Amino acid sequence: MTVTHALDDIYTVDPHLMETPGALTLYLIDAPKPTIVDTGAADSVDRIHDALSEVGIAPEAVEHVLVTHVHLDHAGGAGHLADDLPNATFHVHEKGLPYVTDSEQLNRLKRSVDRAMGTENAYGEPKLLPEERCRSVGGGEVIDLGDRELELVDAPGHAPHHFAAYDPATEGLFSIDSAGMHLAGEMRPTTPPPGFDLEANLDTVARLREFDPEKNFYGHVGPGGDDAVGELDRYEEMLPEWVDLLAERRQEHDDDIGAIVESLADRWLSPTVQRDVAGVLQYLDNR
Repeated sequence: MTVTHALDDIYTVDPHLMETPGALTLYLIDAPKPTIVDTGAADSVDRIHDALSEVGIAPEAVEHVLVTHVHLDHAGGAGHLADDLPNATFHVHEKGLPYVTDSEQLNRLKRSVDRAMGTENAYGEPKLLPEERCRSVGGGEVIDLGDRELELVDAPGHAPHHFAAYDPATEGLFSIDSAGMHLAGEMRPTTPPPGFDLEANLDTVARLREFDPEKNFYGHVGPGGDDAVGELDRYEEMLPEWVDLLAERRQEHDDDIGAIVESLADRWLSPTVQRDVAGVLQYLDNR
């Protein structure tokens, strides 16, 4: 199933990332000014259209698309959607905007992702997002949904170009990747290269907690459970433990990521664990 009802007028959309159900969650808000949160990979577009049709929203009615960060599993479909959603404004973090609007930067990003994933077109073939369709944001802005406003929050740590969004109507927080993964009810770290920063991520979690949310809407995968603040607390505790653990394992295994992963307990394992180990090792090198 592509679409499920999450809360009030919020729906989840499963784009079957890399043909895998349950690997990524996008969100559709059926407000007076319909809004999509994240676009998925370049090959996610058909499932977004299926979701719009199922909920009963015409493509030309969509007014906002939030591109929470420019990692291509979340933003690779943005340029394709721009063709199909003629009246939508794409809200992109100011630090990520060049990566989706400049062909040289987008090509560099895609090559980097393909190398990291070990396959060509890992997330499909992204298309350039026209800059005139974009609104550059940095946190503090609002998104008018017609019946309330989403508050945007600068949320670096997972990536410097990440923002979150708080919905006062549902008390829901679109934390996406800024507050970790939520896999089968369990928290997991998400610390990819090249932008993971422990201190920035801890500061982000602390600021997100100030909203006292009732529900976290994760990218991998959401929505979360009934104790959103508790989830933020657990992630705040988990991140330093994760970084310290990998610093210790590096002493034993040098930079052999495979050996480090094999040494980890199940509580740390996720579909992206090798990437997340690499992100911490790079962070340790740069601090």
